Amino acid sequence: MASISKCQVDCTSEDDSSDCNESTSKSCMIADQPKAKALDVKKTRLYSDNYVNYGFTFVEKQSMQQPRCIICHKLLSYEAMVPSKLQHHLKTKHPAAAKRDQLYFKCLLQSQQKQVQFFTKAFIVSDRAQLASFQVAELVAKNMKPHTVVESLIMPACRLMVKTMLSDEAEKVIAKIPSSNNTVARRIEMSDISVCNQLKICKRFSLQLDESTDISGKAQLMAFVRYPNQQSLIEQFLFCRELIQTHGEDIFKYVCTFFEQHGLLWQWCTSICTDGAPSMTGCISGFLSLTKATNPNITTTHCFIHREALISKTLPSDLPTVLREVVQIVNCIKLHPAKSQLFSKLCKDMSSDYITILLHNIRWPSRGKVFVRVYKHHLELKTCLQNQPHNEFATLLSDSSWTSKVSYLVDIFEVLNSVNLGMQGVDANILSVTDKLEEFKRKIDLWQQEIETATSIHMFPNAARADLRGVALHDLFLEHLALLKQQLQHYFPSLDTSDKDWVRNPFHQHKNLAGLSLMEKEQLIDVETDRSLQLKFNSVNLAQFWLEVEVEHPDIGAKAIEVLLPFCTTYLCEKAFSAMTSMKSKHRERL
Repeated sequence: MASISKCQVDCTSEDDSSDCNESTSKSCMIADQPKAKALDVKKTRLYSDNYVNYGFTFVEKQSMQQPRCIICHKLLSYEAMVPSKLQHHLKTKHPAAAKRDQLYFKCLLQSQQKQVQFFTKAFIVSDRAQLASFQVAELVAKNMKPHTVVESLIMPACRLMVKTMLSDEAEKVIAKIPSSNNTVARRIEMSDISVCNQLKICKRFSLQLDESTDISGKAQLMAFVRYPNQQSLIEQFLFCRELIQTHGEDIFKYVCTFFEQHGLLWQWCTSICTDGAPSMTGCISGFLSLTKATNPNITTTHCFIHREALISKTLPSDLPTVLREVVQIVNCIKLHPAKSQLFSKLCKDMSSDYITILLHNIRWPSRGKVFVRVYKHHLELKTCLQNQPHNEFATLLSDSSWTSKVSYLVDIFEVLNSVNLGMQGVDANILSVTDKLEEFKRKIDLWQQEIETATSIHMFPNAARADLRGVALHDLFLEHLALLKQQLQHYFPSLDTSDKDWVRNPFHQHKNLAGLSLMEKEQLIDVETDRSLQLKFNSVNLAQFWLEVEVEHPDIGAKAIEVLLPFCTTYLCEKAFSAMTSMKSKHRERL
């Protein structure tokens, strides 16, 4: 430093000032270089296998190895990765282990590692077991099976298969899945919370409600919900609860209580579909009237399947008698075991397609199946009943006029059942359901025209074989078709959905856009001219397409979802009630 100061004093001339400054700066850099290196650079210390002699292992943090005591699990600083500091910790903190050898510390470290692996494995198995339990409960609920089937059948079968195919250890892992009856019941009840959480996110949904009684005579209220997610419209079970009173006010109070408990708002509900029961449709205290008072924007729908069933019950004056007589013939065979066995043997001897006839129930479509089976066993029934003490049924089966009416009922019930089945199923909307009814309406007009002008009844093949010229049943056909058309107009005043054709296919030119605002029409033009959307339209379903459109064009997309979202039938509720009837038998009702 003395030489540096001397240099600074001697260099006073202007010519030598630059050289002096240069030499001074170089000398300062040389003098300060070791100090800067000591401050800026830290020495990296690595763990050595010999450090286990001092009872230490290491933990890697931020790409640095940090020593950790095997005995007390204390983490030391990075600078402590030296033998002297590690040995000092061992002697001061654990003097009893200071004289232990390397084998002791290695055994202790291995024991700790095995314990960590055991707890990690146990945690993973427990977590996966809980997930499997929820998945199994979801399958049971979707297939509408009793929750006791898991503990009584699914788990024993699963354990047996795993033990046979894999090993005993795998069977022990499977046995850890919670599968008790109460656990599965709780899992299914917790699905309500999951669905409600999704409804809180989308904030728009439609309801489907129906009320019925179980085998014990208790009233059950069933509800399903449809809501959009990012890819499709989801239909989920919402709740099923027992009701003490079944008035409209009681149903409304319970649904309001459920909404309050789960944080749902009536403003999010866009539509409700129910049957035509007075408790639902009452104009003063009906459930729908009370919901309209809460949210005037809710649209209500009377189940299309229920209305079609009411139309099916419309018959001319002669046909109800024929229907009742067919039911009596079936009951005469089915309610007597001896006659039923004799009829089955007779069918086998005559090489019939079926060996029994069907017993009708309260469902109207089942009566169509009963008529088909009776018509196909016409000869067998006549042979079986003609030697009985009361052979008036054999007389009816020998009457050509009576059998012609039965054949017509077989044909018309087949048509009505086809319409009914066409409106069933998931993802049914106002567009698909009205198409089925419009098709039926136009067929009635065509059949009336053919019968009146050409006296042709070939649209009813069984009746045409029974009455080749169609003379005997000509007036009956026209009368029944006129009644069906009249009732169809009564229960479905308007089936015109041309103003919603843009939802079916937005890439065609549509004239009827009266229900759209200016902004929605502009966005519809954007959709029509988008070639990428046109290609996507042919590869996805209608709901998924409009949900994707809604991301880029929110107004027209939301308008289309508003058309597709409402339920048109109570099919899901009816299906659930049928499952409840099969599960909750007389024996299970006592549990």
